[in-house]
Amino acid sequence: MSARTRPRLRRAAVTAAVVVVSVPLLAQAAAAHVVVSSPDAVRGGETAMLSFRVPNESPSAGTVAVRIDLPHDAPVAEVLAQPIAGWTLSSSERTLTAPVKVGDFTLTKVSASVTWTAQTGTRIAPGEFQVFDLVLNPVPDAPTLTFTATQTYSDGKVVVWDEPAPTDGSEAEHPSPQISLAADTTSESASASPTPTVSVTATSPASGDASASTTDATARWLAGAALVVSLASLGVLLARRRAS
Repeated sequence: MSARTRPRLRRAAVTAAVVVVSVPLLAQAAAAHVVVSSPDAVRGGETAMLSFRVPNESPSAGTVAVRIDLPHDAPVAEVLAQPIAGWTLSSSERTLTAPVKVGDFTLTKVSASVTWTAQTGTRIAPGEFQVFDLVLNPVPDAPTLTFTATQTYSDGKVVVWDEPAPTDGSEAEHPSPQISLAADTTSESASASPTPTVSVTATSPASGDASASTTDATARWLAGAALVVSLASLGVLLARRRAS
C-alpha cells in the first residue's frame, strides 16, 4: 500500500464513522417531543399517574415554565401534581357548561391546567429534559386522552404542543401529548372467570364396606396359614427329639 493511499483510507474511515454516528443523533433530535406515558392508567380507573417528558429543544435558552392543559372532552375530577425542587406549582379550574357525572361524583367544576414555573437559578438546560408527574382521580372513561403542553423558554419563546396527527401519516412539528387507555379488565376478568371447582372422588359406603371385608378376609386367611405352618414346624421338632 502506498503512502498516498493510507491517508485517503483514513479519511474515508473517519467520514464513514461520522455518518454512522450522526444518523442516530438526527433520529433522536427528530423525536424530541413532549410525550406522556403511564404505568397504570386504564379507562375509568380509580386513579393513575401520568408522566410528561419535556425536552429542551433550544440550543441556547432554558425552559423556565411548563403548563399542562387537561382534556376538554374528558373532564377530570381531581388532579394532584408532583412537586419538583426549584419549581413553583400552580393550578386552575374551569366551570362546565353542564354538570357531568364522573364515577360517583357530579361535577360542575373540573381541573383545567397545572403549571410548573422555574425559580431563580432553575431551568431545563439545552440538551436536557425534565419529567413532570400528575395523578388523576379518577381516570376518565375514554379510549384516548389528549393534552396540550405549553413550554416557555428563558429568551421569551413559547412553544405550544397542540397539533393533531396529520391524516397523511406524517409527524406534526409540535404534536399534542396523547395516551391511549386500555380497558380495565380487572373487575371484568374476575366476574367473567368461572368459579373454581375442586374434583373430589368419594367412596360410597357400600364399596367401602366391601373393600374392608375383602381386606379382613385376606388377613384372616394369612393368619390361619401362618398358624398351620407353626404347628407343623412344632410337630417336626418334637418328632426329632423323640427319635434322638
